[in-house]
Amino acid sequence: MQKSRPFWFLLDVYAWVVLALGVITALIIHQFWVISLGIIGYLLALLVDLTGGRALGRTGAIRLAQAEQENRELHAEQARLLGGIRERDEKLSKLLSNPGPPDENIETKKE
Repeated sequence: MQKSRPFWFLLDVYAWVVLALGVITALIIHQFWVISLGIIGYLLALLVDLTGGRALGRTGAIRLAQAEQENRELHAEQARLLGGIRERDEKLSKLLSNPGPPDENIETKKE
Protein backbone atom coordinates (compact mmCIF):
# COMPACT_ATOMS: atom_id res chain seq x y z
CA MET A 1 0.00 0.00 0.00
CA GLN A 2 1.22 3.44 -0.87
CA LYS A 3 1.86 5.68 2.11
CA SER A 4 -0.17 8.86 2.13
CA ARG A 5 1.42 12.26 1.75
CA PRO A 6 -1.11 14.63 3.29
CA PHE A 7 1.01 17.80 2.94
CA TRP A 8 2.62 17.16 -0.44
CA PHE A 9 1.68 20.64 -1.63
CA LEU A 10 4.01 22.18 0.96
CA LEU A 11 7.01 20.38 -0.54
CA ASP A 12 6.74 21.88 -4.02
CA VAL A 13 9.75 24.16 -4.42
CA TYR A 14 8.58 25.76 -7.68
CA ALA A 15 5.27 26.79 -6.13
CA TRP A 16 7.06 28.44 -3.22
CA VAL A 17 9.39 30.27 -5.60
CA VAL A 18 6.43 31.66 -7.55
CA LEU A 19 4.69 32.74 -4.34
CA ALA A 20 7.88 34.36 -3.02
CA LEU A 21 8.36 36.25 -6.28
CA GLY A 22 4.79 37.52 -5.99
CA VAL A 23 5.42 38.75 -2.44
CA ILE A 24 8.74 40.37 -3.39
CA THR A 25 7.11 42.09 -6.35
CA ALA A 26 4.31 43.37 -4.12
CA LEU A 27 6.83 44.80 -1.65
CA ILE A 28 8.86 46.46 -4.40
CA ILE A 29 5.96 48.15 -6.19
CA HIS A 30 3.86 48.75 -3.02
CA GLN A 31 0.82 47.12 -4.60
CA PHE A 32 -0.18 44.38 -2.19
CA TRP A 33 -2.90 42.98 -4.41
CA VAL A 34 -0.05 41.44 -6.45
CA ILE A 35 0.27 38.86 -3.67
CA SER A 36 -2.97 37.37 -5.01
CA LEU A 37 -1.15 36.82 -8.32
CA GLY A 38 1.54 34.99 -6.37
CA ILE A 39 -1.14 32.80 -4.78
CA ILE A 40 -2.63 32.08 -8.21
CA GLY A 41 0.86 31.25 -9.46
CA TYR A 42 1.36 28.93 -6.48
CA LEU A 43 -1.83 27.07 -7.36
CA LEU A 44 -0.88 26.88 -11.04
CA ALA A 45 2.52 25.46 -10.11
CA LEU A 46 0.76 22.80 -8.02
CA LEU A 47 -1.53 22.00 -10.93
CA VAL A 48 1.42 21.60 -13.29
CA ASP A 49 3.09 19.43 -10.64
CA LEU A 50 0.01 17.20 -10.48
CA THR A 51 -0.35 16.83 -14.22
CA GLY A 52 3.36 16.07 -14.62
CA GLY A 53 3.21 13.31 -12.04
CA ARG A 54 5.87 14.67 -9.71
CA ALA A 55 3.42 15.01 -6.82
CA LEU A 56 2.65 11.30 -6.98
CA GLY A 57 5.91 10.31 -5.37
CA ARG A 58 8.39 7.84 -6.72
CA THR A 59 6.09 4.83 -7.05
CA GLY A 60 3.28 6.91 -8.51
CA ALA A 61 5.61 8.42 -11.10
CA ILE A 62 6.81 4.94 -12.06
CA ARG A 63 3.22 3.73 -12.44
CA LEU A 64 2.41 6.81 -14.54
CA ALA A 65 5.40 6.15 -16.80
CA GLN A 66 4.36 2.51 -17.21
CA ALA A 67 0.80 3.54 -18.08
CA GLU A 68 2.09 6.03 -20.67
CA GLN A 69 4.32 3.34 -22.20
CA GLU A 70 1.41 0.90 -22.36
CA ASN A 71 -0.72 3.60 -23.99
CA ARG A 72 1.95 4.17 -26.67
CA GLU A 73 2.17 0.42 -27.31
CA LEU A 74 -1.61 0.16 -27.66
CA HIS A 75 -1.66 3.04 -30.15
CA ALA A 76 1.11 1.36 -32.17
CA GLU A 77 -0.80 -1.93 -32.16
CA GLN A 78 -3.97 -0.14 -33.24
CA ALA A 79 -2.13 1.54 -36.12
CA ARG A 80 -0.66 -1.81 -37.19
CA LEU A 81 -4.08 -3.48 -37.15
CA LEU A 82 -5.73 -0.65 -39.04
CA GLY A 83 -2.98 -0.82 -41.67
CA GLY A 84 -3.58 -4.55 -42.08
CA ILE A 85 -7.31 -3.98 -42.49
CA ARG A 86 -6.69 -1.30 -45.14
CA GLU A 87 -4.34 -3.61 -47.07
CA ARG A 88 -6.90 -6.41 -46.94
CA ASP A 89 -9.65 -4.08 -48.17
CA GLU A 90 -7.44 -2.87 -51.04
CA LYS A 91 -6.68 -6.46 -52.11
CA LEU A 92 -10.36 -7.38 -51.95
CA SER A 93 -11.40 -4.37 -54.01
CA LYS A 94 -8.76 -5.21 -56.66
CA LEU A 95 -9.92 -8.83 -56.83
CA LEU A 96 -13.57 -7.84 -57.14
CA SER A 97 -12.95 -5.18 -59.80
CA ASN A 98 -10.54 -7.25 -61.95
CA PRO A 99 -11.60 -10.87 -62.02
CA GLY A 100 -8.88 -13.08 -63.43
CA PRO A 101 -9.19 -15.65 -66.22
CA PRO A 102 -11.60 -18.52 -65.54
CA ASP A 103 -10.13 -21.49 -63.82
CA GLU A 104 -9.32 -24.30 -66.26
CA ASN A 105 -9.95 -26.97 -63.67
CA ILE A 106 -13.63 -26.10 -63.46
CA GLU A 107 -14.34 -26.49 -67.18
CA THR A 108 -15.35 -29.93 -68.36
CA LYS A 109 -13.27 -31.43 -71.09
CA LYS A 110 -14.96 -33.09 -74.02
CA GLU A 111 -13.68 -36.50 -74.81
